[in-house]
Amino acid sequence: MPSAASAVSTDSHSLPDEKAIEKYHAIDEEKYKKIRRKIDINLLPLLSLLYFLSFLDRSNIGNARIAGMAKDLDLVGLKYNIVVAVFFILYAFAEVPSNLCLKIFRPSIWIPSIMLAWGLVMTLMCLCKTYEGLLIARVFLGLAEAGLFPGITYYLSLWYRRRDVALRIAIFFSAATVAGDLISLLALYGIVRMEGIGGLHGWQWIFCLEGILTVVVAFAAFYFMNDYPATAAFLSSEEREIVIAALEEDSQGLATQFNQKFIWQAMKDYKTYVHMGIYSGAL
Repeated sequence: MPSAASAVSTDSHSLPDEKAIEKYHAIDEEKYKKIRRKIDINLLPLLSLLYFLSFLDRSNIGNARIAGMAKDLDLVGLKYNIVVAVFFILYAFAEVPSNLCLKIFRPSIWIPSIMLAWGLVMTLMCLCKTYEGLLIARVFLGLAEAGLFPGITYYLSLWYRRRDVALRIAIFFSAATVAGDLISLLALYGIVRMEGIGGLHGWQWIFCLEGILTVVVAFAAFYFMNDYPATAAFLSSEEREIVIAALEEDSQGLATQFNQKFIWQAMKDYKTYVHMGIYSGAL
């Protein structure tokens, strides 16, 4: 989707700097590829796990319904459909504000924090005993999860050149497919068998255990998530310089200041609405 960060300025000040180009051309491309693989190994497994848990927690409502939630909470008529749909109300509106917070705080602080928030909501959702309570919990779950996908997308742009980002997004996004299969295996053949333990129904244990797992991973992410290439502990000083130089070269000609015209450009671009339609249809 077009954004201010991707808009190209025609201002003469945005023309490539000769020194920056010379610095980039001095980079060994083979060496850069090895560094990129090193970044992949340190970033993508964790990011894929985070998105996997995000999709797991938003989608387990279906298995909870099969496990008896609909009967226990009297979800008749369109009540279940409403419970599923309300998740996306605040989810849609909170994405941009969340990314603004990501720029204010460090990624290793903000992303694990929102993950901890939705993990707590998911865990406490097991205590819902009414339709209204479940409805409110789903609204806050959507609010907490809203910043993960756009946040990770922006986070990857801080590490990779534009030509390299799309593949990395596809890799962590594919974690959702794995989540769909694992949900059924865990929920229907494992967790549901805990019916009655601790005074909770099987569907309540689905929310509880998957929420606790998210909280545990969130705490781990505070320690294992790296912020920026310039501060990455797994890169040497030379490797950091190469990555930063490559990113500087890749950003030549891009606008660095905010301009209201960028918003109108995005709103007038037909691809914005095509993307919205595709994404809505895939939900």
